[in-house]
Amino acid sequence: MKKISILLIFISTVLADVQFDEYFLPKTLRIDFYQTGDARHTIISLDQIKEELIWAGSRVNLIDDLDLGEHVAKVFDAATGELLFSKGFNSIFAEYVTTQPAFDGICKSYHNTVLVPYPKNTVRFTLSTKNRENLLVQEFETLIDPDSRFINRDKNKYNYRVKSYLNNGDPTKKVDILVLPEGYTKKEMKKFRKDIEKGMKEFFNTEPFKSQKDQFNVFYIETPSQESGVDDPRAGKFYDTFYDLTYNTLDIDRYVQGCNNQVMRDVAALAPYDQVYFIMNSDKYGGGGIYNFCSICYSPSQQKDPEWWPLYAFVHEFGHSFAGLADEYYSSEVAYNDMYPVDVEPWELNITTTTDRKKIKWKDLMGPDTEVPTDWGKGEYEAIPYSDSQARYDFLRNHKNWGKVGVFEGAGYASQGVYRPYMDCRMFSKSLSPFCPVCEAGLQKVIDFYTK
Repeated sequence: MKKISILLIFISTVLADVQFDEYFLPKTLRIDFYQTGDARHTIISLDQIKEELIWAGSRVNLIDDLDLGEHVAKVFDAATGELLFSKGFNSIFAEYVTTQPAFDGICKSYHNTVLVPYPKNTVRFTLSTKNRENLLVQEFETLIDPDSRFINRDKNKYNYRVKSYLNNGDPTKKVDILVLPEGYTKKEMKKFRKDIEKGMKEFFNTEPFKSQKDQFNVFYIETPSQESGVDDPRAGKFYDTFYDLTYNTLDIDRYVQGCNNQVMRDVAALAPYDQVYFIMNSDKYGGGGIYNFCSICYSPSQQKDPEWWPLYAFVHEFGHSFAGLADEYYSSEVAYNDMYPVDVEPWELNITTTTDRKKIKWKDLMGPDTEVPTDWGKGEYEAIPYSDSQARYDFLRNHKNWGKVGVFEGAGYASQGVYRPYMDCRMFSKSLSPFCPVCEAGLQKVIDFYTK
């Protein structure tokens, strides 16, 4: 039986490669577009379609069955209608439309990108977004002729050297992380390299990345900024940096986004990448992570906060961008209105709005006698000062339900009606806690998608 299983796996892999070779070339079609609108209206407008030399994604798993992200891009054969490729992703625009300015009718535009393998023949490309009920609604469609004169075939204007922190082989069979510096001058690149080392040491000390280290490649490109630092509007600080990252995104002081997406993509095209990770030359707590867009974290070697704070954030933000994990905390500053309606099941795999045991997405990891919802001493926990992280940490670990997978109220920025699977997790508290069993299983599933 073992020989038969191995043979079947081999055959399925060969067939998948044949399918890739039948429809695609081993390079990338980059599709840049704008998302414009408010809470009620959205317009998708095409910016450019560009040919890039490297396809780092899987040649086996072309259809995304993870069901993660607010948006889905699909590529169909124009002649037959066959679905050839799909990819789920999230966007800063999807977050913006849940804010008060968006509800007040203030329109904004955000630039985004979808990478697809380069088709051999004309394809139909679509973009869809999940509505309030998490049902996909198509918002954009266009035909793309791979031989069209309208495809941008310019040679990359950047010639920075791609360097390797960790190289485990064929990028199409690995998770490829590209680390970029923001706000480091040419003289500060030694510090950037030290920050990579410190952040990645914590990353590969955390499961499931620790046991799956051989499934990752980590590359970096040293792109120096003219000035040292990162924009901080509330403090009146502005710097001439390479990617234009900024604190105070969506008017949340510690939230960092706002990168010049086109510049990021032009630089990233020099390397094989599945995930982009920015390290900021800043000692102010902050960062962000958007599913299949990018991760951002402040300097792991900063001197202002406790040493472990940026290490917590470094792994936490990757949980967002790599597996779409939701924030499980609920007592922090946010800008969102009704981001997780309590009458709709979220697509994120680590939060839920149901207490029906049969419908709980992680029910297979729960004990048969675990109460639903599951007590975790919520009132007593909230009475402990937020600043006393050690006391909160100790309280959780001394609770009777510590170590159980359950349905614990308080998650996704909501104190009531949204539930998480574990009392503590890297997605819940500011600590060096491991990922909970549900999050770890989700991360492993995404690793397998890229590498199997």
